[in-house]
Amino acid sequence: MSYFVLLKIIPFFKGKAIKLDELLNLVKLSKTTVLEALDPLIANGYIIERDGLLKFEEGSSIVASILALKLGASLNDVLKVVSWQDFENFTEKILLEYGYKTFRNFRLKKPRLEVDVLALKKDFGLVVDCKQWQKNVTISKLGTAVLKQVERAKTILFNGKEFLEDRKLIPVVVVLYPSPVKSIEGVPVVPIEMFKSFVSEIDGRLSEFLKVYFCDGKVFAEI
Repeated sequence: MSYFVLLKIIPFFKGKAIKLDELLNLVKLSKTTVLEALDPLIANGYIIERDGLLKFEEGSSIVASILALKLGASLNDVLKVVSWQDFENFTEKILLEYGYKTFRNFRLKKPRLEVDVLALKKDFGLVVDCKQWQKNVTISKLGTAVLKQVERAKTILFNGKEFLEDRKLIPVVVVLYPSPVKSIEGVPVVPIEMFKSFVSEIDGRLSEFLKVYFCDGKVFAEI
């Protein structure tokens, strides 16, 4: 399968549903070629094919984009058919699905700070940033991003004690491509295609990750 086919089809996902014949006419490709490209998404429930109609489920364009990247598309190619905000939306919707209260593009004014998503549960929260990197990012660059994310989590906790109450915060870095490491200093580094699995399991894995917490007037960060 060629990623070129997926990149031609993905823009039509935004309509939520389209007749297969109409899609074939628009992309000027054969039925066999289109269905072969869409088969992994149909098999995993991201696209419903019924009575000549294709229905696109939430997140289908992102899953298709990740597949295109795996097949050799460049990030620049993919970002011509989906926006980076689509990836951020995808992470937030997964968090909502698992019962988190989310704050998208969470900001502090003093000091100036922004993270992509602050997501809260009863006893803890996730401070999530999505990183728009090309392939083969170095561990050094990941390490720098992790340190910055820990500092952001500390700042958010220190300045948001009242609304965060007794919650601990876990910094999380989400990356587009598979990472050479799963965590750095206890901070999870999660490929976006694994984010749903990560969120589904984190309640039982809290002891593995670095947590930022408040004690005796000071902010600490430790596993």
